[in-house]
Amino acid sequence: MSVKIRSRFVAIASISCALVVSTWVGVQLWPAHAPRDYEECAEGATKAASSKDERASQIAECDKQFIGRRKPGGGYAYYDFLQNRRFDIAGPNPTPKEQKSFDEEYIIFLNAQRREAITAALAEKQRLRAEAAFQNDQASANAAIPLGAPLAITPNNARVAGNGSQAARSKAQRCDDASLSCSWTKFSAGIKNIFGAYAKVDRP
Repeated sequence: MSVKIRSRFVAIASISCALVVSTWVGVQLWPAHAPRDYEECAEGATKAASSKDERASQIAECDKQFIGRRKPGGGYAYYDFLQNRRFDIAGPNPTPKEQKSFDEEYIIFLNAQRREAITAALAEKQRLRAEAAFQNDQASANAAIPLGAPLAITPNNARVAGNGSQAARSKAQRCDDASLSCSWTKFSAGIKNIFGAYAKVDRP
């Protein structure tokens, strides 16, 4: 009976020693503290991973755990890909107050984007309207100018036959009494009439 008790005691003692040893080894292998930010977590994953796939998986977990990144001059920054900008944060993860500020900035960003889109649409509409009005004006101007017959080009010094003699006769008929030429013409005509009268008297 005592042999059985002794053997059980030895077995229990052996199991207890094994548990103590395994616990001690586990404590030695477990890191002294959890990673404080993404950079430290990624560094530990790089050292502990036995393959590239395992390393990529652990770094992805680090990315989920910490969304902030260290800044070269100290502190942390959060990159919001929706706004394509960075925000300074106090720790490796934004606080609820900082997250609320990001949301408010995102609303302002959306409003600005909407205003820009509306302004661009109005400018394009005005451009198309002005272009259509210009084309209509050009079409109206072309329709208002009819195509006439070709013009005949005549020389400036062309003289019409018969006009010179007719003008001279008209000038002789409309002779001014005060001019010397008209007086001489009338005097010659009177002399001819006198000689003609004498000739008729002398004729038998």
